[in-house]
Amino acid sequence: MVGNINNEFDPIALWVLLMLSGGQRFTAHELSRLPDRPNGNLWAALQTLLDRQFIKSEKGKFIIATAGIEFLALRGVIAAEPEDEPERKDFIKKIRPPFFSSFNEFFVWIAMPLILLIPAFAFASAATAGYYFISLDKKIAQISVWVLYFAIVILYVWLSHHHVMENERLVIFRGGKAIGKKGPGLVFILPLIDNPKKVDVRERSQEIKKEPCITQDRILANAGFYISWHIDDPTPSLTKVSKVDESMSLLSTAVLRATIAEFTMENAMERRRALNALIRSRIEHKATEWGVEINNTELRELTPPDGVMKHIENLFTANLESEASLVKSDAKVRSLRDFLTIGEGMARNPIAFNLKYLDTLERIGEGASTKYIIPMEFFNFLRDFAQAQGGRNGDSNHGNGNNPPGPLPPGGSVQ
Repeated sequence: MVGNINNEFDPIALWVLLMLSGGQRFTAHELSRLPDRPNGNLWAALQTLLDRQFIKSEKGKFIIATAGIEFLALRGVIAAEPEDEPERKDFIKKIRPPFFSSFNEFFVWIAMPLILLIPAFAFASAATAGYYFISLDKKIAQISVWVLYFAIVILYVWLSHHHVMENERLVIFRGGKAIGKKGPGLVFILPLIDNPKKVDVRERSQEIKKEPCITQDRILANAGFYISWHIDDPTPSLTKVSKVDESMSLLSTAVLRATIAEFTMENAMERRRALNALIRSRIEHKATEWGVEINNTELRELTPPDGVMKHIENLFTANLESEASLVKSDAKVRSLRDFLTIGEGMARNPIAFNLKYLDTLERIGEGASTKYIIPMEFFNFLRDFAQAQGGRNGDSNHGNGNNPPGPLPPGGSVQ
């Protein structure tokens, strides 16, 4: 149903890709009911696209895959992967205690001071147990136990609370395993058990200046690239990559070089928008695993060597000159056609011709310089006079020469 990846799709398969290119999700039944569907076997097209991994199925609905996005990007169509559908639990407002993620976490946190309260109460009671008269030293010992207990509780609260800013998130590790994220605001953790790590989720930008890249036709070009991104999920940014900033820089540079290597110099310069979309799609495919969301990418420059640039300028100049010559030729042809049309009209209407003639004489007489104008009628008069004189001379010379002036008289005997 679908040809080779380098060839064009059949209309029905290409239509399916275009319908899914905006991040939409459709079932097969919904696709079959959409208007303007081209003729063809929809089921065979879906199966072929699934086999080539251009689309994928999630929960009974078809969405576009990374290979399909790259295929459309190579043909100048910008596509995007669909966003994850929110789960039902995202819409249910949960009741939870302040500063804690759940009641279970709150009960575990409050259990620590309560457990310490038991030995504190036991030591305080043992200091005065069995005595009817409590001496000063016994009272001091009892008070010391409670002071120590409250000091431990205050230290426990101080170690467990954290202020998380709006631009930060707190990832909690317990026993070496990431158990979740918290923030922003005031949060409490289990001290000496939980290991918190702060992650900055503000947008970050990076500019790659004059990165040397080799095109498909083996031309060395300098590429300038800009990318901005932010951490959307802080947990994989800590667990799946060591230094997210450095890794994003290396990933952007590697994808930039690899993608430009698939284009010729001419195609890369003519289809920069499609090239930029393809680069972004490939960066997003890997960056999503790190919890990074791409905000913007821009291929700012693609400068070929001086020799290639001069060749391109010469071709551009030649194209401009060719177009200018065609425009001039078309203008001359239109002018000649208009002139012939006007001439034919004046030939059919002598009055219009005379009016145009008088208007031309008036324009010629404009200005301060002295002009001698000989009307066209004077030449017509000379032409008629010459013709008349020529006719008169012909009549006067009639009879001269070898031709007799008239018929000869009848012959007779000579006397």
